[in-house]
Amino acid sequence: MFTINNKVAVVTGGASGIGEAIVKVFLAAGATVYSVDLSETCVEGAIPLVADVSKEDQIEAVLAKASEQTGHIDILVNNAGIQPLGLTFDEVTYEDLTRTFEVNVNGIFFGLKHGPRFMPESGGRIISTSSFVGLLGIPAGSAYAVSKAAVAHATKCGAVELAPRGITVNAVAPGTVLTPFVTNIPDNPEIPFVTQRTPLGRLALPEEIAAAFLFLASDEASYVTGVVLPVDGGIAAGWEAYDLPPFDESITKT
Repeated sequence: MFTINNKVAVVTGGASGIGEAIVKVFLAAGATVYSVDLSETCVEGAIPLVADVSKEDQIEAVLAKASEQTGHIDILVNNAGIQPLGLTFDEVTYEDLTRTFEVNVNGIFFGLKHGPRFMPESGGRIISTSSFVGLLGIPAGSAYAVSKAAVAHATKCGAVELAPRGITVNAVAPGTVLTPFVTNIPDNPEIPFVTQRTPLGRLALPEEIAAAFLFLASDEASYVTGVVLPVDGGIAAGWEAYDLPPFDESITKT
């Protein structure tokens, strides 16, 4: 089993979805886990902290509080995010774009800025949540997709900058995950659309995404940094099906 026993972890967006699954997996692996969200709702066994991750002072405050109570932070998971899908470029408002970047990008940036201050001199782990749509183009999802592409690049920049401190910086890029955000939408067209195009032929379980975070947080991942790890059933690798006519040598000559 990957080792995070007796480590101190802070997980933003820990009250639901992927974040909730990460908190559960980290607790089961022996970590002390602080769950940061907009309310004190959290998994039993975790320690709740309230913050809006788009606010730099609030991120700094919850990191300082966790460090004050435990002495330091070993693992920071920048997971909190919003997902305004279904909006084309024409439909995205200034307010939509601003709020998406405030939460999805600023939240990760401020975590990278302040998290290292509370980590041991011997190093630490910072892991952020990107998305498969940050790796490929999609229609009617530009604000969200571009914000997740920014997370991927911030991860690479952070990995280079924090390497002298022994802090690894990585991200996980999930595919579509069976969280309430997806399953509670009646007749959600995203489910069959993504399922049909995913080589493994199904959506992800939250626990499958959380397992990748556990690996990247572990001692065993000490030489992994600057990686954006797709956990998407293969959808970012290519289409599951590609209908082509039979090969005809007579029309292939140039």
